[in-house]
Amino acid sequence: MKSLFSRLALLILVVALAPAAHATADGSDAWRVIDVAPTDVLNARVGPGTDYMVIDALPHNARGVQVEYCVPTVTRDQYFALTNEQQQALNAQASWCLVIWNGLQRGWVNRRFLTEDSF
Repeated sequence: MKSLFSRLALLILVVALAPAAHATADGSDAWRVIDVAPTDVLNARVGPGTDYMVIDALPHNARGVQVEYCVPTVTRDQYFALTNEQQQALNAQASWCLVIWNGLQRGWVNRRFLTEDSF
C-alpha cells in the first residue's frame, strides 16, 4: 500500500512539474480511440502503465481526445545519442499519454489505442 502511495505522489509531482503540451503545426490537435471493441472501453489509469489502477474510461468511439503529455519521451538528440541496444529497448516500451476528453482530464491511456482525428 505504501508503494502505491509513493508511486501516486511521484506521478503527481512529475505531472505538476511537466511542461504543458502545446499544439504545433506538425502534431495533431485531436485524437480518437481506435482498436477497442464496441462492447468495451479504453481504460484511463492514474499512471502510465497497467500496474496503475483504472480511474476512468473512454468509450470505444471517443473523438476529440486531447493529449496533454506522453511518456517515455526523449528529444531527437537524446535518442540518437543512445546505443542501438538502448534505442531498441526504448522503442519496445509502451507509450502512455495523459488525456483530456470532454474538457476533463481522464488519466493515462496506452498510445497504441489513439490515432489522429480530423473534424
